[in-house]
Formats: sequence, structure tokens, C-alpha cells
Amino acid sequence: MTDKNIKKQLPVILRFLIKLFQIILYIPIQIIFIPFAIIGLIVAIYKEMGKSKKLGVSFSAVQALQYRWIMHYFNTRPDPLSVTFTKKFPCESHFGLWSTLGALIISQRLFGFTTKLGKLVEPGEETLVSTAGIRVLMFDKIMEKYVDEMEQIVLLGAGFDLIALHFTKGEKVKVFELDQVNTLNVKVETLKKADINHDWINYIPIDYSNESWVDKLLESGFDKTKKTLFLWQSVSLYLEADIVKKTLREMADLCVDGSIIVQDFYSETFMLGEYSKTAKRFMSTIEKMGEPAKFGIDMSNDPKAAVESFLKECGLKITEYIQFGKKLDIEPFYCIVEAEKL
Repeated sequence: MTDKNIKKQLPVILRFLIKLFQIILYIPIQIIFIPFAIIGLIVAIYKEMGKSKKLGVSFSAVQALQYRWIMHYFNTRPDPLSVTFTKKFPCESHFGLWSTLGALIISQRLFGFTTKLGKLVEPGEETLVSTAGIRVLMFDKIMEKYVDEMEQIVLLGAGFDLIALHFTKGEKVKVFELDQVNTLNVKVETLKKADINHDWINYIPIDYSNESWVDKLLESGFDKTKKTLFLWQSVSLYLEADIVKKTLREMADLCVDGSIIVQDFYSETFMLGEYSKTAKRFMSTIEKMGEPAKFGIDMSNDPKAAVESFLKECGLKITEYIQFGKKLDIEPFYCIVEAEKL
């Protein structure tokens, strides 16, 4: 029986008293951290917004790395590689993260005080707020599922996610990562500074406005006759619909029997910032950072059918479909699909 189930069996009044005692213990620890948190927050904002903009690095890619750091320290997903990477990464502050979240991390480890940051909801019970952690774990499971079956893995727009390093080290599979020139150059330079071995991965910087990602991939040794896993995570939201279709069609053209394309989609209402106040704030933030949302699928009626229809236009058919928040009576906002060539 898990600790979570044990706590559920305790009387309500006892659970309330335990929580109250944990809060009382947490408060003085947080007070001690306040001066460090103020300094750390200033440093973190400068690096995440100022430094990333100066280096031409995607703000959303930086945020994705930040959440992996958080999951590691709150014991929801061990990821020492991301922590080591963050310490040398010019667009994020390891000190800033620790100084702002340290009181919560210490309190959880010492006496079990948890907040939403230290918890993961059950599959199907995701809300917009709790999506990030489950999404990371879902893509982990997909990578684990296919890493031994595939001969090649291609990650488009992986940003600063180190999922390929985590799951393909020592494997026979050939790995390719493609991303914008600035983002990938900073990633590779940080890997070197952090002394993280990455020799088996083919990093392919690309100027999407002037170069074909397919041509660059083929030039780097991609074999069209081999079974391939294409992983395209949280990128389509920032692209025009016709570019998303074109990219997926190009992936389909590169697929042989047994190849799989993994893709996620946000709803149109989320993309427009109409889903909730949280969605509106997020859309506003990324737009200010020069990354406005441009594409979403109308999930208001039958989300799976809508996604199936879109993928069919791209020459693909769904093999697996994961709808977030499916167990809850909420409007659909996000899904992950596995697809193969028609």
C-alpha cells in the first residue's frame, strides 16, 4: 500500500492536524529562505528572459528544462542529467531555482510537506495546471516503449530536453536531434561545459526559414529504409497550421513499415487563450517573449475524431491516443498521439 493510500485511510481530522503541523514547520524554513529567494528570483528572471533573448534561445524551451529540474528535486522523476546541465546552462539559474523552491524541497524531504509541485495526478485526471509533469512522463514511457524496437530515433525541436541522452545511451539505435541553430549551439556547448557525454547523438542545427530539415537529416546519415521513431513534442503550438501539416507529411514520407510518429496537440481554445485564465496568462507571456501560439485543433466536439481527421490529411493514422483530463468533466485541451503512415 502506498503512502498516498495510507493517508487517505486516516480520519479527516487527523489528516488536517498533520497538514497543519507540516505548515507550522514549513513557515520558519521559508522565512530563512526569503532573502535568498529575492536574489535568486532576480538572477533567474535575468537569465530566463534577458539572457535567453540575447542568445536567441527559445523561452518555452528554457521553461521545459526548468520543469524537469523541479521534477527531479521533488522526487517525481529522477533526472540528474538535467540538474548537471542546468548548473552550466547560461539561460537558467540553478541557484535561482534552489533559492525560490528550496524551502518546499527541504520540507517535503524532512517531514512530507507537499504542494502541487511535489505531486502527480493519476492518468486521466490532468488539468491544465497539472499537465506538465504527466506529459513528461508520458513521453518517457513512449521512448522506453520503442527504444529497443527502432533502428533510428529523430527528435524535432527537442530544445533542452535530455530525453535522448537519458534513454539511448548504450543502445544500438541511431539518434538525430534537429533544432534552430542558436538553441542547438547553446545546448551542445552546455553539454560540453557540463562534461556530459553526448557523442552518439547527431545534433543538426537548422535555419528553418532557409533550409529543408529533411535534406539536412538525410545529409547527416538518416537511412530511409530503417524503422524510425519520430518524436515531435510541444512544437506545433507555435507553428502555422500549413507548416504543421507539411512537416507531418514529410515525416510520413520518411516512414517505412513499423515506423512511428509521436505528436502532441493543444486545443484551439487553449491556443487562443480562451480556455481559462491560466491559458490566457501563458499565451500572453510567450507572446511577449516572441513565441505567439498559432495552431490548435478544434476539440470542442469529438477531439479524437478531429485529430484523426487532421492526421489523415497528413497521410497518417492513429495507433494510440491519450486524451488528458479524460476522467474529468472538463473541456478537452491536450492530447498525445502515436501514428503510422497510411
